[in-house]
Amino acid sequence: MTMISKNLNNTTTETNLEKQTEQLRRSDGELLAETEIQEWHPAVKLAARKSQQGQQYPYIFVPLEMGGSGRTHTVSEGSRRLLQEEISFQDLQNMTELFYKKAFADPTLDQFIRSHNDPHGSRFAKWIHQKLSGSTVWDQDRRTRNLEPVEVAGGYNHVVHDRSSAHVAAWYSKKRPSNEVGRHFKLDEARVWMRLHFWAMRESGIAEKSPSFADYYFRFIAHFVKVYEAMAPVYARDSLRWSANQRNIQTYLDNGRVMKDVLGLSLEEAQLQIPEEERNDFDWPYNASPH
Repeated sequence: MTMISKNLNNTTTETNLEKQTEQLRRSDGELLAETEIQEWHPAVKLAARKSQQGQQYPYIFVPLEMGGSGRTHTVSEGSRRLLQEEISFQDLQNMTELFYKKAFADPTLDQFIRSHNDPHGSRFAKWIHQKLSGSTVWDQDRRTRNLEPVEVAGGYNHVVHDRSSAHVAAWYSKKRPSNEVGRHFKLDEARVWMRLHFWAMRESGIAEKSPSFADYYFRFIAHFVKVYEAMAPVYARDSLRWSANQRNIQTYLDNGRVMKDVLGLSLEEAQLQIPEEERNDFDWPYNASPH
């Protein structure tokens, strides 16, 4: 292959990655809503207060509030109150850092992560804070993000600047087996992601400190996880239950951090692992009152 033809092939592939990023963005209302970077909002910013050890708040159900014809999560007075009064940014970052520590050690998830040196935990915490409080901390982070292209599988370059482009970079991670490069996330991988995330939430102390936030947050994740796999939301409650059982966690660790009970299952097999009433509950996680 001549240098010219090689360069043309690289350009074609990189353009294809950009097209996949745009297709993903337009397929999901949340990703599309995140296209524009908001201006700094002076009225809502990171709280300077410290998280208080031992503080516990009573449970109050806070429903998800949806906009965009029911496709996009919107900030509500309830979600804003949780971050103003009960959960600090420090709490969020403790949770997300714990999650990434677990993800880095998990062979299923780590193959999607290009580098352990990127500030994954901080960015994730800022995204959560912005989504629930109406702050612009995640957008401000995006304004200062390094836009130098990163190298993905095949030696191609790809600019990662938002969730859509980050997903495509994960699909084309150099750490994936060559026959898996470019494949989108599957249901079993989304279940592993939720299990580890809810385990991190519990381990961080958030669930004990604010049952209201924990209940809201796992429904919030159930809404957003569909960008990984459309069938994933219905498995959020099962993932939360898994994270509460120390025997499950010990089995996972004993198996080399491989979730043998979910990986490789067909959809039919996976459905048998959750209660029928959850498989057929079309209101959740958008229910207006506690289930």
